[in-house]
Amino acid sequence: MIKQGIADLIAYEIKQGVITNRDKVYVKNQIYKLLDLTIDENQKYEANDIKYPSDALNPILDDLEKRNILDGSFIARDLFDSQIMNIFADKPSVIESIYHKKYKSSPRDAMLWYYTYAQSLNYIRMDRIAKNQAFKAKTPSGDLQITINLSKPEKDPKSIMMQAKQQATSYPKCVLCVENEGFAGHATRDSRNQHRLLKFEMNRYNWYFQYSPYIYYNEHAIVIQEEHVPMKISTMTFKNLIDLTNRFEGYFFGSNADLPIVGGSILSHNHYQGGHHDFPIQDATTFYEENRDSFKLSLLNWPLSTIKLSSKHKDVLVEQATHILEAWKSYQNEDLDIIAYTDKTRHHTITPVVRKENNIYHMYLILRDNHTSEKHPLGVFHPHEDVWHIKKENIGLIEAIGLAILPKRLVEELDAVKAYILNDLALNDAYKKHDIWAKSLKTIYKKEQNIDTFIEEQVGLKFERVLADCGVFKLNKDEKEMISFVKEALK
Repeated sequence: MIKQGIADLIAYEIKQGVITNRDKVYVKNQIYKLLDLTIDENQKYEANDIKYPSDALNPILDDLEKRNILDGSFIARDLFDSQIMNIFADKPSVIESIYHKKYKSSPRDAMLWYYTYAQSLNYIRMDRIAKNQAFKAKTPSGDLQITINLSKPEKDPKSIMMQAKQQATSYPKCVLCVENEGFAGHATRDSRNQHRLLKFEMNRYNWYFQYSPYIYYNEHAIVIQEEHVPMKISTMTFKNLIDLTNRFEGYFFGSNADLPIVGGSILSHNHYQGGHHDFPIQDATTFYEENRDSFKLSLLNWPLSTIKLSSKHKDVLVEQATHILEAWKSYQNEDLDIIAYTDKTRHHTITPVVRKENNIYHMYLILRDNHTSEKHPLGVFHPHEDVWHIKKENIGLIEAIGLAILPKRLVEELDAVKAYILNDLALNDAYKKHDIWAKSLKTIYKKEQNIDTFIEEQVGLKFERVLADCGVFKLNKDEKEMISFVKEALK
């Protein structure tokens, strides 16, 4: 089985264009040496067609476990399969050379080549990503996109033991650092053996482009500053996001906010996210519009308070976005519980997103406030406690623009809610968090409705509420105050 897996994997990588037939003998020798196998020249293996690299890697890893080379933990398997895949990978300089050559002919083709390359090397683990559940849900805010994340493996007991024994290390400083390129990994840090970055200069600083190993949408990209410096929303952020849309054709780019609670999971290293994907916020209607000399202002009917600026002049957008950012940092409205500072601690920032369509730049500025209160200790403009049964974590960039990333636990929990609605099966103690919601759903469910579609719609409505909790100016209530703030900021 193990030698058949090797034959299948080599044939797959030739088919994908990662290696050529000329490389076949070299790669085979390298893999056999790594796996401590003896080549039998009389034994020939007809390669099978496989869909993912894992289709060949799994039987190889299973054999290694039988030989007690691996201990059966998913961490050990992941660390080892990346060693195998690194044999196929070219050096970073070679990858960049191929990319830039393709870019001269077609930027779009170059990006698709690099994206496919990362998948073919099993850096983007498409077999796991395919397990995610995804659907759209109709809401008053439009069709929201919902993903239940099933791609990351559960920690097994052996993996937990491995992690407990692993000594703390400060290299690389975080999972985004450039030093992850080719990093072998260990029990507490994923392997990046076959990870390859694209280096480029932007506004006098070095940056690196990569794809996320666990993509949440099509061509989910990450752009990393070479220097390990904290996230910061500033005039330079707006410049960089616009420049990125020019460099990477057809992509949006955005930044998580730079404060806890309203920011992403990694605030210690400045980075942006992008990709080739349409998000629900793009289809949002407006409750206020104004055409100015060189740009258009729109205020969106969107659960999070969002200002949209549109112009063909990037300098104009940068200037106006900076005005809004600086005004928002000090904006105070105690009647709306909008608090700019506690002593010297700043609470206000922006989640910015930029797209370029038909030579027009569209900049979305989402106003964020991270102050807390006795009633809402995790954040006044954070998901409130009555929605925690669906989503309790921070609302970062991706979710702020309409794509929910929901926890794996919901698969079983939503099945239990369906069973309660259909068959009156009581929710057990582990699922009691859904009790109030489930009872309310039972009163509105109609027998002729498809239960799966019904639950998906209700999850979408709950996610819309999650987003509304994070909105600083509430829709259908605070529009006048938001208009007043924006007009004052843009004077």
